[in-house]
Amino acid sequence: MGNVWRDARTIADLGQNMAGWLEGRISARPGYLDSRPDSETLHLVPSLVVLNRGGIVTVDSQPGLAGRGYDGAHWRQKAYVETFIDDRGPLLKRAMRAAESAGLGVIRNNRVPAVPVPFTDRDGQPITGITVKYPRNQLAREWEGIGRQAFRELRSHGVHLTFYDPVWGRDDRLWSVLMGAVR
Repeated sequence: MGNVWRDARTIADLGQNMAGWLEGRISARPGYLDSRPDSETLHLVPSLVVLNRGGIVTVDSQPGLAGRGYDGAHWRQKAYVETFIDDRGPLLKRAMRAAESAGLGVIRNNRVPAVPVPFTDRDGQPITGITVKYPRNQLAREWEGIGRQAFRELRSHGVHLTFYDPVWGRDDRLWSVLMGAVR
């Protein structure tokens, strides 16, 4: 995986590395089997780079989409991004406040919502979403290969947040709101 991940010491270092991976300068990243982002998210790469460089470390995302899919069924997606933000600076509160003011959803530390939040559906049937609690050992699996100091930082000061747009198919609001929070 290269030394950049093992050499990371802070959450900010992880964000810089993630931006480098998104730009193609780093060949692999922890917790992801492909060498490049999924093709449906390629148009999000510039936004994701800004977020990672600005302190919102992104680990999973999808655009908002709606329409006929590869199988002829009607597919809908809500835009979302799973992140880690350091709890020691103003960015955490600023990002949460910006998202909530814009009518976006925020799930903190993958606490199970009272009503499951579907992010993708096929012909009106939920396919993916947050319905279960983030397992404690998930952090170690998703960040395998990073330096011990960076892992301790994530565990101690990394707040795991999923930001999402509750409107099916909308693909602009989430990214502009979060980019505004890091600027």
